[in-house]
Amino acid sequence: MEDQWTPPEAHTPSKEAPSRRRGRDTRLVLTGVVLALLVWFAIANFQDVTIRFWLTTTSAPLIVVIAISGVLGAAVSALWARRRRRRTSGADGS
Repeated sequence: MEDQWTPPEAHTPSKEAPSRRRGRDTRLVLTGVVLALLVWFAIANFQDVTIRFWLTTTSAPLIVVIAISGVLGAAVSALWARRRRRRTSGADGS
């Protein structure tokens, strides 16, 4: 039987705090669940819907409306998180 050697850097623990990793993992799982629900809901709703804007009305498949809403929601969320990070990093003087 051959002895397998693993380099020391493979055993070094991450410099990230366990609570921070756990929080990131929780966010990733929740994001995956929400994304799966969004995809399932979109696939289940293929019928055309009427969309009323301020000046015009149009018709589109509901799956397109849901996809666009999801992308816009993700963009707003990303901008909000970025703003929070900037505000937090500016408060501690770094």
